[in-house]
Amino acid sequence: MVIGKVGLAPMAGISNWSFRTLCFKFGAEFAYTEMISAESIVRNLKINEKYFPKDIEKKRVAVQIFGSEPYIMSQAASMVDGKGAWIDINAGCPVKKVIKKGAGSALLKDLKKLKKIIEGVKNNVKSKVSVKVRLGFDEDNFERIYDAAVEAGADMIAVHGRTAKQMYSGRAKWQIKNKGYIPLYINGDIYNSDNIKIAMELSGADGVLIARGAIGNPWIFSNITPSIFERKNVVLQHIDLLYLEVGDIREFRKFVAGYTKGLPGARQFRAKVMKIEEIDELKMAFEEYFLSISN
Repeated sequence: MVIGKVGLAPMAGISNWSFRTLCFKFGAEFAYTEMISAESIVRNLKINEKYFPKDIEKKRVAVQIFGSEPYIMSQAASMVDGKGAWIDINAGCPVKKVIKKGAGSALLKDLKKLKKIIEGVKNNVKSKVSVKVRLGFDEDNFERIYDAAVEAGADMIAVHGRTAKQMYSGRAKWQIKNKGYIPLYINGDIYNSDNIKIAMELSGADGVLIARGAIGNPWIFSNITPSIFERKNVVLQHIDLLYLEVGDIREFRKFVAGYTKGLPGARQFRAKVMKIEEIDELKMAFEEYFLSISN
């Protein structure tokens, strides 16, 4: 199940349709939905429709689900089967509210349960099944995690090179043993083409997932440095797409720092736009800002 070399990692509140669209435009080969609660899917599939891939992108976007109970996860998987290119199991999210429910990276503390979840999902769907993990919960236990995923029948595994306890502190580990039984994708601290090359060489991975390195920088997938004019046009397009998708322009605040990183007067500009709530005002603010720094 090799799905391409460079893809957009799943990120809550970030890897939605509008941002995936831009990342595909600049060269991302595949992507994931934001993580979707298995319990929520089982209770009411319809309210989760907004998270599923659009028809135009369905063949290269995985549906990622999270949960802690094998039965609920398998039921949810069967309900979303065919709504994306494949199904991904989130066993890597380190956020406390997810861990408290026994989901995300909490599954790395109980590999028997993780195996049951993977097996249950595999037995209830026709799609391929992958799993997104970390090196371990509080220590590097990746070899055992990898073996458990392979034994359970996972078709692919993606690993963030930190433990759950580390969250995003320290450096991500890229030197990971790849036994080669199933495709392996590496993730964490990938911010440019050199990082992609080195991470793949050190891990022997089949590809990489780019997460924070893509926020406000969809050009990372094509290894180009945009001009101020190109940056402005993409920002305006992103604003339009996001507003079309969610109807609330405040959601764009998550991307402002990325789009303005390293630019003159960025700090003052960010403080200004974080207060804007109208789409036309936001677009005008970016137009004026990019014009001011292009002179």
